[in-house]
Amino acid sequence: MDISKNFVKLQQAELNIAEIMELVTFSNCGAISSFVGITRDNFENKKVIKLEYEVYESMALKEMTNICNKIRSQWDVEGIAIYHRIGEVPISKASVVIAVSSPHREEALKAVEYAINTLKASVPIWKKEIYETKEQQWKQNKESLMREDSEDSEIQRFQKITNINEKIPDKDIIDPSIIQIQASSEELNRRIDSFIERKRQQVNTMNVQEFCHHSEKYSDNENSCARVNAILIQRKDSKSHVKVHRVLNTWGPQTIDRSILSNSVTINASDYSPILDDRISATERIIGINKPVPKDIYKRLKNIEDRILYLESISPEYKEFWVTEQMNNLKDISKPIQKRTYSMAELDFKLDELEDKYCKKIK
Repeated sequence: MDISKNFVKLQQAELNIAEIMELVTFSNCGAISSFVGITRDNFENKKVIKLEYEVYESMALKEMTNICNKIRSQWDVEGIAIYHRIGEVPISKASVVIAVSSPHREEALKAVEYAINTLKASVPIWKKEIYETKEQQWKQNKESLMREDSEDSEIQRFQKITNINEKIPDKDIIDPSIIQIQASSEELNRRIDSFIERKRQQVNTMNVQEFCHHSEKYSDNENSCARVNAILIQRKDSKSHVKVHRVLNTWGPQTIDRSILSNSVTINASDYSPILDDRISATERIIGINKPVPKDIYKRLKNIEDRILYLESISPEYKEFWVTEQMNNLKDISKPIQKRTYSMAELDFKLDELEDKYCKKIK
């Protein structure tokens, strides 16, 4: 396949038929077949003064080259030239020129016929006719319409062969051994509801409500925003719009002497409060963890609590099992005694109270 003898071009200048014929003239060819399309001056009793051609140039050149390759695959031809004019084309001027040379005339004639029909059907070139009445109309090639009809008929034929509307049986045979979750629809719905409830509780825990005033009289407030209700409630003896929560910390950074914290470089794993020890011990007994506590004790505690919530969400029935089996063992465990650390000022105050009581008894 000699593609160097393919000549395709789009141009606005007038087409020179003699030069195009010269391009496909070779000494080993005995015939040159050509087609020249010119513009006519009438259409359905309307006077046509000129035509305008518009083109998608890159795609058009690609399609014209494909036409040349298809011709060479079917017939023994030598040179192929396909030239098309774009822009304004006056009446009786050439708009398209196709020339094919071959050793024998039969191949050249068939190739030219195939080239012009395929060009009109597949190459993206659009023609607009301008009439004497200044009216303009875009025209579609008949070959394109025939191609669309043929494509529709092919689709209909394919539908008849394949029978697209054939009903597929609803029930498929599935091996029960490959089913991982074997539960009834009621059980699945219960697990889904439990999962949704747990996620809702997590969202409610993270969302701190401010400026909210919920009352049973106003049922619309139940569907309001989870974080703010845009209602200012003036609080007694408070200058702030935000509700202030006061919490008594029995143990924490505020209850520890800062001098001790500054002097200590490292913290032993055993130097934590009895309350924290009780929480960890109870949680580990419930879920059956008897491993030593790592250094990051708070992270381990959070992981244990998250694991319990996860197990309760996917299988809430295990919660009842743990309560009946494990909680009975916790009743016999005595709660750790919490001892309060008094400051020097508090001790002096207590001593003064005891001295006053003792003095009153003596009197």
